Amino acid sequence: MTDALSQTLEPRCQEILRRTAIALKGRGVGVWEADARGRPRLLAVSSAEDVAPVAADELEALLREVGELPAAGRPPRRWLASRLEGQRWCIAPVRTEPPQPPPAGVERRGPERLTLELAGVCIGLIERQLSEEPMAQFKAMVDSADDAVIGKTLDGVITSWNPAATRLYGYTAEEVIGKPIALLAPPDHIDELPRILERVRRGERIEHHETTRVRKDGARIEVSLSISPILDAQGRPVGATAIAYDVTARQQAEQQLAHGALHDALTDLPNRAYFVERVSQAQARVRRDPDYRFAVLFIDFDNFKAVNDGLGHAAGDRLLTEIAGRLRTCVRPGDVVARLGGDEFTLLLEEITGLPDAEHAARRIQASLVAPFMIENREIVATASIGVALSDPDYGQPQDLLRDADLAMYQAKEQGRARFQVFDVAMRDSAQARFGMEADLRNALERRELRLVFQPIVELQTGRVYGFEALLRWHRPKRGVILPPEFVPLAEQTGLIIPIGRWALQDACRQVRRWQDAFPTAGPVRASVNLSGKQLAHPGLVDDVRTAFQDAGLPPTCLALEISESVLMESVESSTDVLHQLRELKVELHIDDFGTGHSSLSSLPRFPLHAIKIDRSFVHRMGSRRNDVEIVRSIVELAGNLGLGVIAEGVETVTQRARLIAFGCALGQGYLFSKPLEAKAAAVMLAGPEEPGRRIA
Repeated sequence: MTDALSQTLEPRCQEILRRTAIALKGRGVGVWEADARGRPRLLAVSSAEDVAPVAADELEALLREVGELPAAGRPPRRWLASRLEGQRWCIAPVRTEPPQPPPAGVERRGPERLTLELAGVCIGLIERQLSEEPMAQFKAMVDSADDAVIGKTLDGVITSWNPAATRLYGYTAEEVIGKPIALLAPPDHIDELPRILERVRRGERIEHHETTRVRKDGARIEVSLSISPILDAQGRPVGATAIAYDVTARQQAEQQLAHGALHDALTDLPNRAYFVERVSQAQARVRRDPDYRFAVLFIDFDNFKAVNDGLGHAAGDRLLTEIAGRLRTCVRPGDVVARLGGDEFTLLLEEITGLPDAEHAARRIQASLVAPFMIENREIVATASIGVALSDPDYGQPQDLLRDADLAMYQAKEQGRARFQVFDVAMRDSAQARFGMEADLRNALERRELRLVFQPIVELQTGRVYGFEALLRWHRPKRGVILPPEFVPLAEQTGLIIPIGRWALQDACRQVRRWQDAFPTAGPVRASVNLSGKQLAHPGLVDDVRTAFQDAGLPPTCLALEISESVLMESVESSTDVLHQLRELKVELHIDDFGTGHSSLSSLPRFPLHAIKIDRSFVHRMGSRRNDVEIVRSIVELAGNLGLGVIAEGVETVTQRARLIAFGCALGQGYLFSKPLEAKAAAVMLAGPEEPGRRIA
């Protein structure tokens, strides 16, 4: 029975020792026991050869020192390092009394044990001070840390876990200690763990590694990890400590900032910077792959300014947002639609086969805009002019493609809007010529290259000169005389029309005043000066007009301002306000090119006008088209009913003059009477034989 009990207890004791050794190894702690001769008997971590026996003289001194330690009132301990391969050991006596006799029925096996034995604890992870006070301080520091502090073995098994780790990941220490660190990694980040552990095994430090982890509740979080290997006395890694903190909010803020840097705040579409980068990537691909093609579309909305002016900027922003939504439906996955600013949008079409794909995309965009937009309970129809530029290896920069698509878009606008145009090299040549013209036009005033010529306006029945229409001419060096249709649109686009128009007003008023002084008996000679849309919208127009006739000493009734029908109808409300202010100055107001615009008869009485000018196209066709005869008759009757005067432009034949007189038209101008004249030639006309020649036909 005794043998049976011994055989039963010894395996159990060995199993307890084995489990204890495993547990202590997980904590990085080794335990050994030696007899009085210094021979190791029980090792939990190191193998027997790791611990050399203590020499007899050292053992005697060691035992004497250990025996004296209890008198100090502290737990006996001694650090022994010299004979144990640099490891640090805490030495303490474990028994000083004689061994107790075995229990009844248990036979003692083996030799008698010595009455004095030693036990040692090996510190392999850190050089610990085993006093309770430093350890308590260290634990308190880790437990109070804001960052998660996690200990783990070289195999990735969690060995320690502070409260901050619980707050970060949601697991308690009891739930994770002894578990693999992979518990905290989402499936798509599992692969990085072996690489991290391998670096730790090599003794490398990992600093501020940002990655994704998963909480107990399944939520993904972004964390920053700093991992330090724990080294033994020989500098060999035996574990690791990881410090982690949550960077989810910071990363989200950074992502929002990055998104905002590359996207339009109003529409959330990519912005210019993003679009240019994508075009640059596409260009690089073209240079690598000759078969790859793409296109850039430049989109500008034709009537957006009217919405902004009429309904306000909030309505304009709402329209832009809805336009962006429709444009998104027109692109394929992989294509890019961006907002450059204002009402300008761009589209990058990748992987196209050629021009037909780009043209199809342009038609698709225009079709998406057919249905009206509902903005502030109003239906708004938006049309777009689109320019198309195809990829070419010769393009150097993304901006070159944007420039050419922009040029094609302006060509589409000039052809009538609501259409698309494909870029060709001739457009670039025209643009370069236009750029040169703009540079010259900026200096034209200072160089006195701009001049006025004067076409007589005559009384149709008597042929007497009623006044003159002042017409601009640009005497451009090396190019000769440039007519207004060639440079006035450019002047309007660049804003140069404001100083040019101001000069024209002043010069016309001064010239008419000189004629009045030279021919006092000829009656009040009048001047008509054209105003552009930019001038009409300029806040300083009324002051410019007042200054022009006052400085010249010209009665305001001798100055007429001509505004085209299309300009008036672009913004009825604002045009009406300005016209009333001009009317208060007592200058005359004429609507020019009447019949060619889109004015409504209901709008016409709202304008404080003095006269209507019949467009030359109707006068010219009176001899060949019956309908145009009736149109001219109707315009004259309409003007009479509204109490307005009528001036017919482009009178070139006696028949035209006779019909106009028959319809009741009082005034006319055209080559039948005179072409536009220089000021001196006009003065000769005024100084003719009939008081001095005021009758010219």
